[in-house]
Amino acid sequence: MKRDALKITAGILALVMAAGVLTGCRQTQTEEMDDKVLSNNILITETGEVLERPTEEPTIAPQKEPVPTEKEVLEENIIAPKMEGEAPTPAVELDIPSPEQVITEEDQIEPEGKGLQLVFLGDSIFDNNRDGTGIPYLTAVQCDADVFNLAIGGSSASLEWGEYGELDTWSSNGFCGVVNAMQGRISTSVFEGTRAKEILDNPNVDYSQTDYFIVEYGTNDFFRAVSQSDPEMAYNLHTYAGALRYGVDALKDIAPDATIILCSPCYAQFYHDGYMVGDGNVTNPGNGTLFDYKGTCNYVANEAQVEFFNAYQDLGIDSYTADDYLEDGVHLTEEGRKLYADALAHMILSIEETKNN
Repeated sequence: MKRDALKITAGILALVMAAGVLTGCRQTQTEEMDDKVLSNNILITETGEVLERPTEEPTIAPQKEPVPTEKEVLEENIIAPKMEGEAPTPAVELDIPSPEQVITEEDQIEPEGKGLQLVFLGDSIFDNNRDGTGIPYLTAVQCDADVFNLAIGGSSASLEWGEYGELDTWSSNGFCGVVNAMQGRISTSVFEGTRAKEILDNPNVDYSQTDYFIVEYGTNDFFRAVSQSDPEMAYNLHTYAGALRYGVDALKDIAPDATIILCSPCYAQFYHDGYMVGDGNVTNPGNGTLFDYKGTCNYVANEAQVEFFNAYQDLGIDSYTADDYLEDGVHLTEEGRKLYADALAHMILSIEETKNN
């Protein structure tokens, strides 16, 4: 009996010890797990010092200030990039004809309250003949419209090499200058001696009431071998396309409801020392033929979603008809001006008919 009791007692003790061992193991595992959890929140240095791990906060990217677009910068400062060095010399020397301007009472400078208001901007193609035989006057007659002719002979769409474009020192009488004057942003003194200045100084002319802006530049840009565009700066005012973009945007601000018609340069023939050296299809002074400038004008018109008048191809003026329509290779004869005005008036009246329907 005693032996059996001892065996039973020994068995019970073994079970108790085994249970203790198991309990200890579980406790050790739990402590190890706690240590692991705690170790995520503490740091132990090499010397055994226990430090609390700093709480990591999510990284927030710094807010960037909105970068103004190139157009916004130009609208605010009206500063064209400075062109360093000497102005490029055209690769081909061409004679630039400059017929005498004729002005008579037919050239309108006061509103007459007619149904439409047409404003013309351009070079000598629009400026020279202010005598009842010019394109603006003939177009206005057919459209029964008031007409204000802001064209200036010899002017370009683009700024010239030394013209930087600061408002306080503005010197360009081209497209960008005229639209700035229309907005009252520059002094009209830069247009001294031109018929355009008289109209720009007239407080009775309200450009916001314009129905059609008719814009014609490019031949003088071609003569100066101006770059047609700048792939790095769309509104570079020293390029033909950049200046057209700038001027068109300004006209949209002046009269948001007006229709803008961009007219390409006309076909032309070029002479030097009395000899013909080529025409608008082949002569290249350095940055393309006149036909190429026509293409750039067309591109900008499509881009800006304005009307395009293809004076180069649609008037029927070419090498076969030049003697009838060109008086010096560049400027139009009276017959040529009538041809141009008829086509332009037809375009305007067609647009009006579409609007009324």
